[in-house]
Amino acid sequence: MLKKQSGISFVGFIIIAIFVALAAVLAFKVVPAYLEFFTIKKAINSVARDGVGKAPDEIRGSFARHAEIEYIKAVNPQDLVINNSGGALVVSVSYEQVVPVVANVSLLFSFEASSKAKGE
Repeated sequence: MLKKQSGISFVGFIIIAIFVALAAVLAFKVVPAYLEFFTIKKAINSVARDGVGKAPDEIRGSFARHAEIEYIKAVNPQDLVINNSGGALVVSVSYEQVVPVVANVSLLFSFEASSKAKGE
């Protein structure tokens, strides 16, 4: 009795390998943008928590120190929006980041982060 072979052909394997390689390249390009966003979010939370009762210039200086330590390049201290509303300090930032993929193909990411700290 003859058994039919099962499995993937060489051509099928090549096609799947191409899709996996494209997904890996895309992931290697996109992941650093998200890692930087989460670092920015962590820095804003820390600055808001420690900045209650301080002047906006002091808060921006604190963020500049965090940005230097954490190697944040997408956001400058001047990009921070600092408000005191209802006895709470609100620090927020909104920015866009363009990630080049291949040749003239790019991805545009729009990030927003904010933190609210209540006064003591």
